[in-house]
Amino acid sequence: MKTIVIVIPTYNEKENIENLTRSIEDIYNKIKNKINLKILIVDDNSPDGTGIIADNLTKIYKNFHVLHRNQKNGLGMAYIGGFKYALNNLKTDYVLTMDCDLSHSPSYIPDFIEHLDNYDLIIGSRYIKGGGTYKWPLYRRIISSGANTLAKIFLGIKSNDCTSGFRVYSKEALNKIKFENIQSNGYSFLIEILYRCFKEGLKVHEIPFVFIDRSLGKTKMSKKEIFKTLSTLIRLKIRGYDNG
Repeated sequence: MKTIVIVIPTYNEKENIENLTRSIEDIYNKIKNKINLKILIVDDNSPDGTGIIADNLTKIYKNFHVLHRNQKNGLGMAYIGGFKYALNNLKTDYVLTMDCDLSHSPSYIPDFIEHLDNYDLIIGSRYIKGGGTYKWPLYRRIISSGANTLAKIFLGIKSNDCTSGFRVYSKEALNKIKFENIQSNGYSFLIEILYRCFKEGLKVHEIPFVFIDRSLGKTKMSKKEIFKTLSTLIRLKIRGYDNG
């Protein structure tokens, strides 16, 4: 049976981590005959005690794991650390990435699993038929739409949703794109890793999902992240792709 590890970066998510874990475990109980599922929390030394809560959850759920990092140094670095741990320590076949704030509903996990054998990367897309956003303020919609449009124009990415963090990567895909060499951090990491997948000719597929804005905790989106994304697009446009 194939193994899928759900990598969840966290920073100050004490209000959400237990609810998310219970939701994932409820889904897993319904699909245990299809997949071996593990959860990996990658916590950036959250001052609100998220890491402590995560450690306690390992005592409740046998498939629950925690990777503690010493400091907060970006979403991209958290993903890279999580990918390495999942591949080397948990011997996974696939990595599913999702946010801890419940904006990525675990109810979509079975939809991802149905496509595992046919694609290298599966993206939960807000911008195809059946997808969407809920309770998003206008400025978030503008930022997201702008980033996706620029990614398509600058880099020729064919996906409808280039910035979704709700994804499944095959082990082979992660090894082929050499994810540990990705330079960008923050949310621009999502664009660069997708760009690498397309440049390597990997099979990419999108499934619809509805993004629900967080109700607890604070969003991590900032003006700094917007500038990082623009910088990444310009760098990749000028320098192209180097997988050496």
